[in-house]
Parts: sequence; C-alpha cells; structure tokens
Amino acid sequence: MGKESRIRQERKSAGLTEKPQSQHRDRFPIVMRIVAIALAVILVTWGSLFALKSATGSIAYQVGTETVLQSDINAQIQSYVDMYKQYGIDLTTEENVSMLKSIRKSVTNSAIEQQLYVQYAKSKNMTLDETKFKEAVDTEVENAVNQSKSQFGTDASAFEDAVIAQYGSMDKFRAYIRTKVEPYVERQQLADAVTAEIESGVVVSEADVKAYFESKGRVEADHLLILVDADKDSSSTIARKKATAQAIYDDIVNQRATNKTFDFAKYAQDKATELNNATANYAKYENLGFFTKGQMVAEFEAAAFEAKPGEIVGPIQTDFGFHIINVIAQEPVSAIYDTPETVKAAHIVFAFGTGDKTEATAKADANKVYAELQKGLSFASAVSKYSTDSDAKDGGILDYFSRTGDQIRFDALASLKRGQYTKPFVNGSSYEILQVVDRKPFVKASLSDKTTYDKVKSALESERKASAKTDLLAELKQQFPVRQGRWSRFMAWYNHGVGKIFSAIGDWIVKVTGKGATTETPSSQ
Repeated sequence: MGKESRIRQERKSAGLTEKPQSQHRDRFPIVMRIVAIALAVILVTWGSLFALKSATGSIAYQVGTETVLQSDINAQIQSYVDMYKQYGIDLTTEENVSMLKSIRKSVTNSAIEQQLYVQYAKSKNMTLDETKFKEAVDTEVENAVNQSKSQFGTDASAFEDAVIAQYGSMDKFRAYIRTKVEPYVERQQLADAVTAEIESGVVVSEADVKAYFESKGRVEADHLLILVDADKDSSSTIARKKATAQAIYDDIVNQRATNKTFDFAKYAQDKATELNNATANYAKYENLGFFTKGQMVAEFEAAAFEAKPGEIVGPIQTDFGFHIINVIAQEPVSAIYDTPETVKAAHIVFAFGTGDKTEATAKADANKVYAELQKGLSFASAVSKYSTDSDAKDGGILDYFSRTGDQIRFDALASLKRGQYTKPFVNGSSYEILQVVDRKPFVKASLSDKTTYDKVKSALESERKASAKTDLLAELKQQFPVRQGRWSRFMAWYNHGVGKIFSAIGDWIVKVTGKGATTETPSSQ
C-alpha cells in the first residue's frame, strides 16, 4: 500500500472521511474557511499569550509586596489529586469536578492567607526561633534528597553519579536544595507564629461555656440550588439564574400562603427535574440533614442559622449558585454532646444478586429460617448454619450503633427487647433477621461532666479562634491588597471572552459535521 493510500485508510478508520456526509456538502467549505480563520487567530493570540506569560511569570496573585505562584498552587492541588487517587477517587473526572473546584479554592485561599500573615509578621518585626528553623530546613532537605534518591531505586551509585555530574558534589546538591526550601519554611513558620499570636488572645470563661452550651448548635435543612459556574457563566447568565431563583422563591411564598400542606422537598425535587430537563445541570435538590457551624460556606451558614424552623429563606448567593433554604429544625449545642441510644445486635444474612441467589430465593430462605427460630432453633445456631455474611464465624455480631449510624437496622429493632428478633426484612442486597443483644440508653449531656465540659470549651475556643483569624485577615487585605496576577487576569478574560468564542465555534463544527469533539478553553489552573 502506498503512503497516500495508507494515510487515507488510517483517516477512514479513525472516522476522518475524505468527503463530508452528503447532508453537510454545502456547509463544509464554509466550515473549513471558519476553521482556517479561527486557527489564524489562535496562532496570533497564543503567540501574544506566551510572550505575556514569559514576561510576567506564573504569578497567580500579588499580595501586597509578596506573590503567590500558580506553579505552587498547582503543585498542592496535584498532591490532593494523588492522595485521593490512593483511595480510589479520581478528582479529574466530570463527577468530581465540584470537589476539585473546592480544593482549588481552598488551596488558593490558604496560599493567599499565608502571604498575608507573612507580611503582618514582618511588619511587626516578628522573628523565628533559629534552632527550630534550621531543624525544619534540615528535615525538608533530607526529605528532598531521599525523594530524589528513590527515583533510582536500589542503584545508589547511579544516584550519586547523577548528583555529582549535575552539581559537583552531594554537599553542593544539598546546598542547592536548601536555597529552594528555606523561603517555604520561613513563610510557614512566620504564618504559624501569627496563628499562635491570634490563638493566644482568645480567652473563654466558664460563663462563656455555659452560654455557648445553651445556644443554637446545629440546624437541619434542605435546599434547592440554582447552580452557577463562575468560570463559565457570563454576568448576564448569572443575572438570569438569580432572577430564576427569585421567581421560584416568590412562587414558594405564594404557594405556602394558600396551601397548608405545601411540601418543600417535593416541590424542590420537581422543580429541579423540570429545570434540568430544559438545561442540563441547572439545578439540584439536597437534604443536608443536621450541620454545625463551619460545615457550610459562610453565606449559607449565616442564613440557615439566622432563620427559625419552618422558615424558607432565599435566594442566598454563594460560590455554588443561588440557594433557597428550607430550615426544618434546630438544636442547641448541648444536643451535639448528648449520647444517643445505641443497640448491639446479631444478624443472619441472606444475600442475593450473586451466583444463583435471587431476591425471591433469599426471601424464601429467610422465611424458612424465621419459622425454624419460632420453633426453638437458637439464634446463634441459625447464624452459624445459614448466614452468608463473613461475620457469621464470629456470631454475626454488630457492635453498638445508633439510629444515625444505621437507621434501617436501628428502626427494625426499635420496639424489641434483649433476646427478641425481627421478622425478615430487606437491607440493601440481602434479607436479614436481627436479634437484640444489648441496649445502652440515651444520656442527656451535662456540663457537670468534666469530659463534656472540656469538649464544649475546646469547641468554643476553636470557633472564636477561627473568628479572630477571619477578622484579622479582613484587616490585612485592606493593608496588603490582594490582586490577581497579570497572567491569571488575562486567562480569566480569555476564558470568558475569546475562549468562549473558540469553544462555541468548535461545538458548532461538531454539530454541523458530526465529527470531532467539543473544544475546551485553556485554563490557568
């Protein structure tokens, strides 16, 4: 096969046909001209971009006179990606995009906060403990050397040869690493010194603990969220989404006024489905259960904790979008420290869905064993003889659990006493029969218990320290303004402007030709 024939064959096998489909014949020359123009613009644009980046470096943020490098942010984000991957979670997939976005925001904010603390420390002439500084640097240098050595496996001589070839000696290699490590260690220790100063100023009295113990501690809520992607949504799109959220909230208010049985959860779920059918990933309903302070973003938390049970508030804007929040219940801080009722149980498991075991056969087996139990078969014998779970060899024992920990099993045992057992019931992909082994009653928390008192005091101190840090950071941002770096600003402009045009062109080309994939705008992240 000749070269040209082989190329045609490869293009055909890859779906890159030489001629367009007949229905696109008239459009194709226009498409190609658009592509040619777009490519020319891209070449000119990216030529300018690379020149700009080389001139400005990869400064993500300017914080007073200090800088936050994009490369440092990216490195920390990558460390999270690698860490999550060890637990089987791929942060780079579409389903985890929001989690990765939250991590990126957290890493960026932490980097900015550190630089604010560093400048505050320097303005106050705060100094480091030289001994601790040297020890920390030495540790980081050795960590870096060992990390480099690990790349050569067990070939230590190859590592030494490589170091000598590039740096002249191992000492010079360590000295080079030290110059790179020292600024990072200095920043971290200065930031730690500022944090220690903030925390030392927090004082909590016994009266404070008592008042805190009786204050609002957690809120139960569900919400309807109109999703916003600040990286992709234009200002006009965000404005339209805000108007949609407001219209929904107004409709909820009207419906509640005329319908005493109004069900927010059903309304919100139906509305989310309706909106998502029209535009994918437009809205989301969630039941959040109980949450304490510090678990939600600030704007959402403030609105939820300020509202009373039964109130619906909104739209509340956060980085995630516009929330309509239904506050279901609230509990005092004291309830967080209550000891819930727990139960210890044994179970007989009849799994289905694997091999030839169907749900029907598992149900029949469970009913058969239940009948044998009623005729006098001991529960322990039934576990040993019939249970398909791996814990059968240990008596099928489930250690103490609460309703929060395992609602299905706890509710199944709710009315039973020690030694009594349930009828067969479905739990996931199995039928189960449970027997009560023991119960521990609910215990109301009291500050007279020293352990409880210490926990409550520690929680209040943590809350006040966090508040003090927030207040100081707000002051420091006025003293040392935070500005996006020129490269980051340009990329933000690009992604919201020219990049969107290129993406739209790419999407249109795919639509009219049926070939290729949608384009993605480049990201500084």
